[in-house]
Amino acid sequence: MKSPWKAIVPMEPDQEYLVMASSIPPLRRSSTYRLFRGASAVRAQLGRTEGVVGFSLLARPWRKEYATLSVWVDAAALDAFVATLPHRDLMVDLAPDMGATRFVRWTIPGTAGRPTWSEALSRLATG
Repeated sequence: MKSPWKAIVPMEPDQEYLVMASSIPPLRRSSTYRLFRGASAVRAQLGRTEGVVGFSLLARPWRKEYATLSVWVDAAALDAFVATLPHRDLMVDLAPDMGATRFVRWTIPGTAGRPTWSEALSRLATG
């Protein structure tokens, strides 16, 4: 299940943006509830975070596959989000229940529009 793309601000054609995709694999399906509960809080955080352009989440509980896809005005905005509650505490709290998390970052011009899940998953698989 992929959540619909949540656009926070429109992409400007003459600006370059940072894209970040993450793969967050729980070690056990029993960790899913905690992951969903935390994702709900982080989704709310994203909606009020300066510098986020848009985001989407992917959840495939039976495969123990969870991923994020987001676009940012720059790395400083993304780094500030990661270091802020509730995201910061969620990373620490879930760490013992998660497998190897993968992150990839790349840039896109505003004219490209939002990135696709296909591209994000491909980059996560090879990055």
